[in-house]
Amino acid sequence: MNNHRQRKEMKEDTLKKVSNDAKRKVLVVEDNQLNREMLAEILSDRYQVLTACEGEEGLRCLAEHYQELSVVLLDVCMPVCDGYEFLERIQGDSLLSSIPVIVMTASSRQETELKCLELGAVDFVIKPYNPQIVLGRINSVIKLRESARILAAVEHDELTGLYTRQAFFHHAKTLFKLKKEEDFHVVVADVKDFKLINGSYGATAGDQLLCYMAKAYQGLIRHGLVSRYGSDQFACLVYGQPEIDKDKIETYIREIADHAPIPNVTINYGVYMHIDKTLPVSAICGRGFMAIKNIRGNYESNVSYYTAEMREKQIRSRQLESDFEGAVANREFVVYYQPKYSVGTEKIVGAEALVRWQKPDGEIISPGEFIPVYEKNGQIVKLDEYVFRRVCCYQRRRMLQGKELIPISVNLSRASLHRSGTVMRYVEIVKGAEIPFSCVPIELTETVALYSDRIRRITEALVRTGFLLHMDDFGSGYSSLTSLNELPFSTLKIDKKLIDYIEQPKGKKVVQQVISLAHGLDMKVVAEGVENSEQAQLLKEMKCDAIQGFYYSRPHPEEQFAAMVDQEI
Repeated sequence: MNNHRQRKEMKEDTLKKVSNDAKRKVLVVEDNQLNREMLAEILSDRYQVLTACEGEEGLRCLAEHYQELSVVLLDVCMPVCDGYEFLERIQGDSLLSSIPVIVMTASSRQETELKCLELGAVDFVIKPYNPQIVLGRINSVIKLRESARILAAVEHDELTGLYTRQAFFHHAKTLFKLKKEEDFHVVVADVKDFKLINGSYGATAGDQLLCYMAKAYQGLIRHGLVSRYGSDQFACLVYGQPEIDKDKIETYIREIADHAPIPNVTINYGVYMHIDKTLPVSAICGRGFMAIKNIRGNYESNVSYYTAEMREKQIRSRQLESDFEGAVANREFVVYYQPKYSVGTEKIVGAEALVRWQKPDGEIISPGEFIPVYEKNGQIVKLDEYVFRRVCCYQRRRMLQGKELIPISVNLSRASLHRSGTVMRYVEIVKGAEIPFSCVPIELTETVALYSDRIRRITEALVRTGFLLHMDDFGSGYSSLTSLNELPFSTLKIDKKLIDYIEQPKGKKVVQQVISLAHGLDMKVVAEGVENSEQAQLLKEMKCDAIQGFYYSRPHPEEQFAAMVDQEI
């Protein structure tokens, strides 16, 4: 961590010096008094000048003021410690040798110049001094040094010392040009739940983990580049090997995890082999991170290889995004209705509105494909409202026809629930349709409805206006009992994942307890995903209120559903 602080202080010091308009300091090491005074006079208008009359004094002055000095002007021929010895002695000190040295000499011999350059000098000034040449040489050296220091400060990550993302992009493109015949691979790494690590162990421990990973990756990459790509992400560009062997990389993954400073850390890796060098480097790395997305939630593997199928899926998702507005305008999204049947009467007592996408060419796109895309990019809010309006219009038509209304529940996503003004907008839609609020219940999944003060305020506002609330998918994930107790749900829907186990002893007990709990809280119970008569009979014995599933009916388009309802009423 001391190295991190030193790098940070050096970066801040560098940027401060470059942006500071104060005079820079120059050290003149010259044994001839007249020459010293002449140089001091030439430089004094632009620079602060420190002087030393021989090499030993010059070394002491350099050691004392190296942090402030921009350049050293060094005479070659001096008693006690000449210019050659001065240069040799500072070579072993990385800090002192970082100050550029311009050698001053009356000699025109190339051997003198060559020896000084070999010892680390950066330029020469020939005696007698030409003031304009002296000032020009000093100015050029200072500009080059400060430009290099700025580049180094911006190029390297303060914490790990690795390349920053932008520097990685630059050097990767350079490598592609220099090694056109090489085959390149990219490996990206992403620490799972890094915020949780910081929260549990502290930011210092989190920094130690990142530094450990940076050092480990640098040790593994013999030919290539390593970058800190994001706060808890790394990118490695590799060449000089035909492929990234899965067995080897999994061995490295285990070793890195086993020796990490934090126990049980999980790092996911995405590998893109034989990269397309015509792509932007950001897109190349993006394919690696696309591979990581493919294993999120998968606890059996920490490494995933990019495939053409992933690319096709990405293109498909982008196409779905771009087609959304046109599909809404053309009403390509079609509402299907899945009936809910009374357990006692086996009659339709309600339905759930589900959306399908029917394209003009007849292709039907499953909601399992487009809904996750729209949940991610926020378009789900508009789709939720579109479906809600269609259902309200359907109920309005039935009411005008004098037909009995049955409640048709509509799903509300997390994005819609949290969007400002949603409650008021939905209230206006129902009032505009002049239908009862009770005929369009709102379904919230248990993950959306996890209890919080904000959710409580929103759900209470929905109920105050007249909406009925159903908790959907209960048992599929978190199953928050606090939400059941604190939020005003009128109906609980048991998820298919629980119903699938209802014929097993433990599964039967769980479902029975859920039904008893809901009834104890004055809620109706709907069982989802019921597919056979055995499940239906067990639910009837358990006093479940309604069933929704393929055993009774699949979802149907509006016209067909309406005919089914009319036939029963």
